[in-house]
Amino acid sequence: MKIDVFVSSDDDQVAAQRILDAVPNVPDTVTLVATNLYGSTLDGVPAVVLQVMRIKRSGTMPLTVVDDKPVLSGELPTVEQLTDYITNGVEAAAGLVDRADSAVEFATASRMHISMFVNSLAESVKFYEVFFGQPPTKHLDDYAKFEVAEPPLVISFNPDRKPTSGGAVNHLGVQVKSTDIVMAMKERFAAAGFLTDEEVATPCCYAVQTKVWVGDPDGNRWEVYVVTEADADEGCGPDCACYAEIAPNRVSSDVSSKMPVSA
Repeated sequence: MKIDVFVSSDDDQVAAQRILDAVPNVPDTVTLVATNLYGSTLDGVPAVVLQVMRIKRSGTMPLTVVDDKPVLSGELPTVEQLTDYITNGVEAAAGLVDRADSAVEFATASRMHISMFVNSLAESVKFYEVFFGQPPTKHLDDYAKFEVAEPPLVISFNPDRKPTSGGAVNHLGVQVKSTDIVMAMKERFAAAGFLTDEEVATPCCYAVQTKVWVGDPDGNRWEVYVVTEADADEGCGPDCACYAEIAPNRVSSDVSSKMPVSA
């Protein structure tokens, strides 16, 4: 087994090495390495680090990797964590390598999210100001969002793709309050054999979010997400995951009978 702790400063390398040296009873078959990547060229950055950087876009380091599986990002590991990796091994990379709470406050434990394509953002905003009895929470040239307390709902509008007659739902979602809940939902989906996509600390819809995507039997896209930074410069470009096709999932009767009713 090889455990790499990648860092981006001399101070972090010293701190990482101090932690590695404190791990007791390290077997001869285990190698512990702290590597400072500051100043490295792109060719000098390991592929696993680049992969996590593409997913997270920021805050990757420090990054702990066990046998090429990223398990911890954004903070140095503890002696206890390293001991656990050595003792129990790591079967798979961490699904979400960044842990955070919601940067947005709302009264309920979660709330529904709907994203819709519209022909005219201005006209839709006017309509929903009347419908909800409040102005939008966020309103830009290419995006608008209402956050409604009753019913607990986040509904957003995107004019970059035109709806068909009768309207069009972009995607649906459930907003939660921490990445822990996102991970718990991802594990529930995995237990049912669902195919999922995920985004970690990714700028999207003018906020930074961590989420897991799953498709229903008809291919409707659902996201379970937490907003970790309330504002960001990036909206949804043409290649945004919000618009990508996703594999439909169906639950077998055997799996359905074993699944919990709530998170």
